[in-house]
Amino acid sequence: MTLQQLLLPFLSRRFIARVLSTILCVTLIVVGPFSKSARQYALFAMTVKELVFSVQETLAQQIEATFLHLTGGFLGIGLSLLGHYFASLCAVDSSAARAISAVFLALICFGAGWLKSRLPRLTLSARIACFVSIWLLTLKSSDHKNIILTDGPVFVSIIITAASTSLVSSMLFLRWTSPQFSNDIIMAFVVLRCGLEQNIRNAFATDISSQPTNPRWLNNHTHDDLLKRSITLNAVYRQATFELRIGRVSIKSLKPLVGIIEHLRRELSWGIAAPRVYTNSPLDVEIMRKFQEPGEELGQAIIDSISILEQLVSTSFDNHFRPLPLEAELRSLAKARTRLTTALDQARVELNKICDDLLRSPTHEDIQFPQKVFNLCLFMISLLQMAQETHRALRVGEKVAGTYESSPLRLWHPRFSLAWLGVSPTTIILDERGTFLDNEPPDAASTLSFEETLQGIAERSHALSNSNRIDTKASIKLSQAKKTFSFTRAYKSISSLWNHPRVIQARLALSRCTRSLQHSPHLRHAFKNAVGVSLLSIPGFMPANSAGRAWFSSSYGPWMLISYVWVLETNTGATWRVAYLRLSGTVLGAIYACIASLICQRNPYGLVAAFALADLPISWIAIYTSFPSLGVVASITLPPILFTPYFHAISPSPLRLAILRSLLIIAGIISALLMNNFVFPRHCRVMFLDGASRSVGLLSKLYMSLSRDLFHPNQLLDNRETLKLELGIRKLLHRMNILVTTMNDELSLVPKPVRKYRQIVSLLQKLLDLLTGLRKVREHIPRKESVTDVAPHRRELVSCLCISLFASEQVFRGRQPLPQFLPSCRLALASLESRIKDRIRTSEAEKQASLGLPLIYALAELDVLADLVDTLEELLDVTRELFGTSLWLDSTPSNTLSHERFV
Repeated sequence: MTLQQLLLPFLSRRFIARVLSTILCVTLIVVGPFSKSARQYALFAMTVKELVFSVQETLAQQIEATFLHLTGGFLGIGLSLLGHYFASLCAVDSSAARAISAVFLALICFGAGWLKSRLPRLTLSARIACFVSIWLLTLKSSDHKNIILTDGPVFVSIIITAASTSLVSSMLFLRWTSPQFSNDIIMAFVVLRCGLEQNIRNAFATDISSQPTNPRWLNNHTHDDLLKRSITLNAVYRQATFELRIGRVSIKSLKPLVGIIEHLRRELSWGIAAPRVYTNSPLDVEIMRKFQEPGEELGQAIIDSISILEQLVSTSFDNHFRPLPLEAELRSLAKARTRLTTALDQARVELNKICDDLLRSPTHEDIQFPQKVFNLCLFMISLLQMAQETHRALRVGEKVAGTYESSPLRLWHPRFSLAWLGVSPTTIILDERGTFLDNEPPDAASTLSFEETLQGIAERSHALSNSNRIDTKASIKLSQAKKTFSFTRAYKSISSLWNHPRVIQARLALSRCTRSLQHSPHLRHAFKNAVGVSLLSIPGFMPANSAGRAWFSSSYGPWMLISYVWVLETNTGATWRVAYLRLSGTVLGAIYACIASLICQRNPYGLVAAFALADLPISWIAIYTSFPSLGVVASITLPPILFTPYFHAISPSPLRLAILRSLLIIAGIISALLMNNFVFPRHCRVMFLDGASRSVGLLSKLYMSLSRDLFHPNQLLDNRETLKLELGIRKLLHRMNILVTTMNDELSLVPKPVRKYRQIVSLLQKLLDLLTGLRKVREHIPRKESVTDVAPHRRELVSCLCISLFASEQVFRGRQPLPQFLPSCRLALASLESRIKDRIRTSEAEKQASLGLPLIYALAELDVLADLVDTLEELLDVTRELFGTSLWLDSTPSNTLSHERFV
């Protein structure tokens, strides 16, 4: 590595802007009117700058962060001063005054915790509100009038100083926008091209030694890389849609390409694969030669079209201020469309000829279907699907090019909405490793199902009708007895009113509202945030002459509360990760600050130089690593240790300050860990297994919807509902991926089988891709030969697959062993495959016209079903390894006992 490559990270625009903001902020702290007006609070400017107003990637992101976080800071100051105003109406240092301040702090932290969990974009805004409220409400909780008149304006100047230093440095060095989204699209297309090229070469390789060792999934590394890029592309699109940017083309114009890339990835995953069995028999070589020419021609047309799209996207989004003419790109795009259409039509003609050759035999009973035929049929079907998706992508490219040439340069800004506030900024995702997860459904164990609710309403309606008939007879007797009042009648009247249809509707609505509040993760996180801060701040609200209050003030106890707020996350794994990163950063920062304080003493120039020197490695960690929290916390550890001797002539030694600072941070971290592990814990493993159960259930529902035409031929498949199911499964799998990553950060006495969990996610993703391919293939299969004539065999296969999926779902839900024996999907598939082959031979013997292209789809469907059965069997094997098997035939005891001891 050359010297230039080593220095390149230290010469980036963001790195220089970050270091410059640190130098400006430290200079304002040690010199000028700011340090005199802010007094001992001046060092908070550096802390606020690092925690909240740190330099972002682009100037647009910096402006957005400045606006949101200034709003949060000012709101926190305003609410805190309002609390002091109400407290000032009571006697000085009275219990009522201190209670009012404590209640205001708890309410502010509760609201901030809810906003942080519910609206991720307001995470830092909520935290800065907690930061200023903790200092204003706890440090001088008895001197209310002085705080309103002096400390309130001081904290306003602190926040403005921290925001302005970062904003000025960003305006000097940062670019307005970042081409991250367009670059991600280009890189996804590059990986698609590379994977398609390699898979085409492997599919038509005649040398057995050159075939891949994994025959079914050729490029696990390429496939995983493409899957990660496709998932990341959706997240980046959501972020880019709600960001300030300058350009000629809207981000939404590229939205269709996000879906097209995902579709192309799925075609690669279920369609482009090598044969299961490698032979060089004359029949296999002859079959391969027939498929090779149309396959390679169509594949090359797809690759060239994708390459042209890469150039077009790069030109349209990287040249804003100096527009370039796109005549050459548009001509290449038109040629690519023509070539792709020609190759697609020619491939269909060649496939029809291949079908005629396959079915041409002296006797139709001698028609052979070698394994190579199934694999290459699936290969060609996936290429046809990819060609159609690529054709759509070319049309999108033409629209983007036309918009680029006809649109002026403009500012794109988001609309203020809940959707915008609900999207996590890039910096927060990087800091907390993507721990913002979707809402969890209510606990299924305690929630009545829809069918149970209907049965309950039916029972009450039946009882009410019987009661009315009885009341009619009883009323005659009562009227004859001339009784004016009856407790029985009053009770039945109340019961009738309680079970009235409108009252039942109101009860159901109230039940849904109550359960949503009871199981809301946002309210639970807000409760933990408020309770933790309230408990840790108890010494700060004691009487002024108490020992606890004296310790809290002299030791700067608010740092303990701030550490708690910054460490507390929405699940235990994220809390552990942030905890040990912040603990490590605190120790490293304290060691450096202790040494620098001994060297610099009270020299302002030395303090600025020490901060600038420390900010070089800190900025590198914050920008270029996956653990920026370590660098940020190391940076905010420096001001209390370095600046305390500067502002106070009589102060503890630097070593004592460093130890005290570390102990307070550790106390806050331990409190956050205890709170998240024992109060409404959200363990990643539990959420992962619940997500796996829901995913398998949705996969079973998706497969049933795809197979419904077997039982109801006249009922059309609802594509919108099917796509909705696929999207829901994909979100769940993305969530499970995040949970597996976060699970590594949890401290647990019992080791977790993380590799098996990753394997489960991979298998479920594979099942989803195969079901997507099955949906597309079944649209063109010959219905008579493949469905109508073999309906009993298909129903048997559907039953076997659904029972296996249901068993897996219940195993994940209940953490119980899998039954020893399940219906064999392989036998059902073998029976179906044999029957379809017989029907194809019979159909070809009975009529003169060939099946044509539908035969290719029929054989491809059998290949997809074979993959589906193999994947499901592998999933069952993994569940048996994780949860055991409930044995009843073997005499050996079951491992249920050992299973229950660890689950």
